[in-house]
Amino acid sequence: MPGTEPQLTATEPVGPRLTPDDRRRHLLDVARSIVESDGAAALTMDTLARAAGVSRALAYTYFENRSGLLQALWNEVAALWNVEPMPPVDELITETPPRQLFEDRLVANTRWYFDQIEQGGLLFYRLVSEPSLDTSVEVLRKRVQRDNVAWWARLLETMGIDSQRALVYSSLLNGTSEITWELIARGLADRAVIEEVFFLSSRLTLDGLLEQAADDLGA
Repeated sequence: MPGTEPQLTATEPVGPRLTPDDRRRHLLDVARSIVESDGAAALTMDTLARAAGVSRALAYTYFENRSGLLQALWNEVAALWNVEPMPPVDELITETPPRQLFEDRLVANTRWYFDQIEQGGLLFYRLVSEPSLDTSVEVLRKRVQRDNVAWWARLLETMGIDSQRALVYSSLLNGTSEITWELIARGLADRAVIEEVFFLSSRLTLDGLLEQAADDLGA
């Protein structure tokens, strides 16, 4: 963490006097605005310095290079997703019937997910395509997706749906959640409408699978 800010020459742009911590926060906020507005490709140390009203030398005091700046932005967004995995399905259904567990988790998890999108969604959406962040992005996305798909597939299996259909449904359920990133982050549709359609389609598909499972048993 830098201790004091370097002296600027008379020809360099001068921003407001801030503490080192506040200056770093200000630079990150400006960088975030650039990325959200114009995409990650538009963010350079030069564009950051100009937008923040500081010298390039000062920007480099806080961030070693563009990659370090992007990683700092990503770390803030990724922190929203550092959550503990859901308890195993087999433990939860000892206290809650599977269909009720489905309803409870569908609503609670989806609304939590949408909350995260509203907090950092557009920045996340922009950074996902940034080549220098491929490794960290993919590690996070694959872990969350793998855990979620396995959890929901297991829940459906306890309801009598065969493992293949359960896996397909779970994959589609989680994939549809990712599609809502742009809708919410860009304000393309009201969140209430997105929730309404998502919940309705999820329940109708489950009902159809349960009917199919019952028909298979009766055949």
